[in-house]
Amino acid sequence: MSKQALIVFAKPPVPGKVKTRLSERLSPEGAATLYKAFLYDALSQYTSLGVAVRLYVAGPEASVAPFVEQNEKVTVHTQSGPSLGKRMARAFVDTFASGFERCVIIGTDHPTLPSSFIQKGFDCLDVRRSLVLGPSSDGGYYCLGMNDYFPEVFHEMSYSHGEVFNQTLSRAERAGAAISVLPPWYDVDESADLDQLLHDLEEMPATVAPETRQALHTLGLLESTPHV
Repeated sequence: MSKQALIVFAKPPVPGKVKTRLSERLSPEGAATLYKAFLYDALSQYTSLGVAVRLYVAGPEASVAPFVEQNEKVTVHTQSGPSLGKRMARAFVDTFASGFERCVIIGTDHPTLPSSFIQKGFDCLDVRRSLVLGPSSDGGYYCLGMNDYFPEVFHEMSYSHGEVFNQTLSRAERAGAAISVLPPWYDVDESADLDQLLHDLEEMPATVAPETRQALHTLGLLESTPHV
């Protein structure tokens, strides 16, 4: 069994429950279509990295069955806990208890995130009692990794505000972790993020985020032919 695990947090792609902050641009059904494409592209990317992929779902495990069928690299689990911090903490505890030594948690909201950033995250966990953070442009983080469990970074932590990265970094410093910081990237949550995604996909090879490209074409948001 691989000693490295990528913990993926995701939601069932239900209209009205995902990507709600894109309501200015997309209907609930359109937002769900786009999120579904994000999920497909994320799992395709993550399973190519040579690490175990543990998909933690905020809802019934069966809700993501279509995304993991015939993919032996993905195991499906249910998120457990009353808050995001507690759910992430539980996922780390479970994954370490399953025998993994390097664990990185990530979402599915950044279809153009370079795989090299994720691999570097695992590489940063060579040093004993290490923690790695990938800052996102909204003040949060797109990934967090550890090779030892640091409960301080989750305990009574609040999320969805612009100081999440800084507060998590401060907590990790106080816990005595050996800290690494990855290059910044962005999550696609707001209308401006969607514009950034459209711009990036216009400039990137067609092999990047193919399901997301198709969804954006279907939704009438991406019209030009991607580079090959």
